[in-house]
Amino acid sequence: MKYLYVYPEKCTGCRECSIACSLEKFGECNPKKAAITVVRDEFYRYEFPIICFQCEDPVCLKFCHQNAYKIQDKTVIRDEDKCIGCRLCAVLCPYNAITTIDDEIIKCDLCNGDPKCVKYCSTGAIQYLDETEELEKRRKNMAERFLEICKK
Repeated sequence: MKYLYVYPEKCTGCRECSIACSLEKFGECNPKKAAITVVRDEFYRYEFPIICFQCEDPVCLKFCHQNAYKIQDKTVIRDEDKCIGCRLCAVLCPYNAITTIDDEIIKCDLCNGDPKCVKYCSTGAIQYLDETEELEKRRKNMAERFLEICKK
């Protein structure tokens, strides 16, 4: 199984990933309409792309009262026809990986196995790799680290 992996030390904050995502999903270059958000902390001097971790036990799936989420090939997918736009998924996602703008709820679906954010990330800060035991540990550590940052 392939997952997206983030290497924050390589991120320059250019937002090419967000632009590629919004162009793929909405046909417009608008980073606010992307399933990936680049967070900047000027005090600690880092940039960090926030992506969906494709959780094994996803909160969005668990609490969606319309059953608009399903896991398909280890990817958490939102069914737009079932979704009523209540935004509960975005509020409850501990990683802030589900975005909302206007009437849109935006969540990464890995571009059906061909993530555009990876193709257009010129620094390699986002990679789409087959999961190995080492990468699985890294992905889970990154998720835990992100939760710790959010608590501060």
